[in-house]
Amino acid sequence: MDIEKVRSVLESRKEPAFRLRQVLHAVYQDAISSYAEATALPAELRSALEQGAPLLSLKRKLVKVSAEGNAHKAVLTLSDGTGIETVLLKPRPGPSWTVCISCQVGCAMGCTFCATALMGLERSLKAEEIADQVLFWKQYLRAGQAEGKLDHVVYMGMGEPFHCYDTVAKSLRMLMDPELFAIADRHISVSTVGVIAGMMRFCSDFPQVNLALSLHAAKDGLREELVPSARAFPLERLAKELGRTLEKNRRKIFLEYCLLAGENDDRDAANALVRFIRSTGRVDLLHVNLIAWNPTDTPHTVSSPEAVKEFRDFLKSRGIAVTIRKSLGTDIQGACGQLITSEKKKKAMGSARRKRK
Repeated sequence: MDIEKVRSVLESRKEPAFRLRQVLHAVYQDAISSYAEATALPAELRSALEQGAPLLSLKRKLVKVSAEGNAHKAVLTLSDGTGIETVLLKPRPGPSWTVCISCQVGCAMGCTFCATALMGLERSLKAEEIADQVLFWKQYLRAGQAEGKLDHVVYMGMGEPFHCYDTVAKSLRMLMDPELFAIADRHISVSTVGVIAGMMRFCSDFPQVNLALSLHAAKDGLREELVPSARAFPLERLAKELGRTLEKNRRKIFLEYCLLAGENDDRDAANALVRFIRSTGRVDLLHVNLIAWNPTDTPHTVSSPEAVKEFRDFLKSRGIAVTIRKSLGTDIQGACGQLITSEKKKKAMGSARRKRK
């Protein structure tokens, strides 16, 4: 919801100041799906808001639910006709849900194992469009389409958050605003491929929000093959920046590592990762999340369960904190690296096949 549009409607009608608080509470705390549900507001005002300040800047195209029921993926259409995907996840038993949101239509980083990269970048989202994905899922839960509450948000969907820093920062402030979503900063995570300038700003602006670095390889040559944009963010510079940040904020940073058979899952790659982590000087504040690759139509192969466990056990034996992250929603193409808007799938996948031949 565009709060400035709400203010404009209220001001044009010369409504008292408390009306804004009523609207914000109804929208963000009560998660109303239409202004008709905000019965504390006069009927004429509800009608004016419906016309002048829509609740969402995006529309539901479809929602898919995984067979286990722990992942719900939505395809959402934006006002210009472009689309994004966002996923509601239940990573553990209980009432708590996590929403994985997108910050761009497509992505310019070019990671070779990621479906979103096949789209290229169309545009960055507005702060409202980023935050409205969370609002969409709050409405979804309130409508009883899944049971529980939304209390964690991860910026790990489509796009590179630090490629559009200002709008991501604005959306983060909206999520943490006690009069809006009121989500605790430590319940929010932002993932980057390593845009160093963005990382520096982020760790200064949001020291309590979780940071995840999508590393995927700890040797520059291999990392540049898997993450082409990494040419601008060499590992030595990343390690130095991580070390400074860890020393300053004393907050754990997560390293995301997608395992690809025969590419980055052998002992040599594991040793390189250990060296990289130790070079930061703060082994105690880095935690590796290992992710078995979620298949997309890109030229890679899934690491075997045995290779994943062996990689984990080697890191543990070297004193590295490590977890194998369970992927949710693979059956609905909603897992990490699988998001790509439906309109782009046929064209993007066809292009990927041609490059492989």
